[in-house]
Amino acid sequence: MPKKNQPWFKYPSYRWQKQQAIVIGGGIAGCQIAWHLCEQGWKVTLLERHKALATEASGNAAGVISPKMTALPSIGEDFYRHAFEYTLDLINTLEKRGEIIEWDSSGVLQITHNKREEKRWYALQNRSLASNFIQLLDEQQTTKTAGISLPYKSSYFPKGAWVNPRSLTKALANHQNCTVKYQTQALELVNKDNMWQVLNHKQQAIAQSEVVIIANGKDLMGFQQTNFLAGMAVAGQTTLAEASISTKNLKTIIGHEGYLTPAVDRKVNSQVNTQHVFGATFEREVSSPKLNNKSDELNLTNLQRYLPNIAKTFVACESGHTAVRMTTPDRFPYVGALPDQAFYHKTYHDLHQGKQYKEYAEAEYQTGLFVLGGFGSRGLTTSAYCANLLSNLLNNKLQQSQHSEQSHIKYCHPARFIIKHLKRKQAHNKP
Repeated sequence: MPKKNQPWFKYPSYRWQKQQAIVIGGGIAGCQIAWHLCEQGWKVTLLERHKALATEASGNAAGVISPKMTALPSIGEDFYRHAFEYTLDLINTLEKRGEIIEWDSSGVLQITHNKREEKRWYALQNRSLASNFIQLLDEQQTTKTAGISLPYKSSYFPKGAWVNPRSLTKALANHQNCTVKYQTQALELVNKDNMWQVLNHKQQAIAQSEVVIIANGKDLMGFQQTNFLAGMAVAGQTTLAEASISTKNLKTIIGHEGYLTPAVDRKVNSQVNTQHVFGATFEREVSSPKLNNKSDELNLTNLQRYLPNIAKTFVACESGHTAVRMTTPDRFPYVGALPDQAFYHKTYHDLHQGKQYKEYAEAEYQTGLFVLGGFGSRGLTTSAYCANLLSNLLNNKLQQSQHSEQSHIKYCHPARFIIKHLKRKQAHNKP
């Protein structure tokens, strides 16, 4: 747990020659940091290797915005709550500016589908949390709130929402200070004369800037400068189901081991289909997933286990979207400057000896190189808030931020696993 006066988590003050940056990756994370920097007066070039934004992990028809609660107050819960509320405020801000976003604040019902969830439900009930944030409902109240029969107690988040990620990325990238370059793949980073050059597969420089933010999802560790980051790639596929007469009455998102959205109107080849989105699978060691019936069967089996009355009405299902998501060992994303590995191993090599009173030098970083990623399946909830933290870091505004924000960015520090291993004398990936 990050504490005060930990020099390995301290950031320097920055003095940039120009407020210009390259962002690698046009998914939800890349578009969020691009927008946040543009809002602070930066000129941003956003590099996207596909023909459109939100093509990979951000490509679902609908994703969920919801907090993550723990039985007792925790840093994780605090982080997710801040992120949840920040994201909703941001979407409302974009809409007020005239951006069109496909979303609905329909609320989220997290049902008590196992003993762990039920234990958490009782613990949350004793915490006197604000009713406009969370309501602890019995079976009758859950059914009334959902609009259909649900034989569970539940934690209800009235401001929870679903959103079409592509519509959100489009709104974020539609900023006068943002230039998007499509079909532009960044494969290598080279520092020359204090400028980062981004090279393609032909070793040609496709862009250069003093500041580069890597936000390319599953390829986060694909650069020599990021290959030390700890992470795991997890494939996830969603499934679409035609709404039945009864399920059209579903008014909220239902969360269990996966999620189910209310009926959503989707335009496909000029035809509007009213469908539910549900899933997603959690498949390790799948680097290049393809839509497949087996994953749909897994989603349907999961739905049948927890919501059998709904599942049996789904007579027409089809594959939704599949992609790889990058997650970290502690489930916190990576937000911040990339550390100078050689400096860390040299300077903090004796942390395992527990020298509490030794004065260590403040951390050094790969100047101008930052990372925003490792969001797993919760990027829609957390990426906006994390982009705000990173933008404030780049603009030397973190010291003006609330104490919670300063604490959160430490938990997301890209060097935290280096420090963890040095403390255990398990330093790995030494340069």
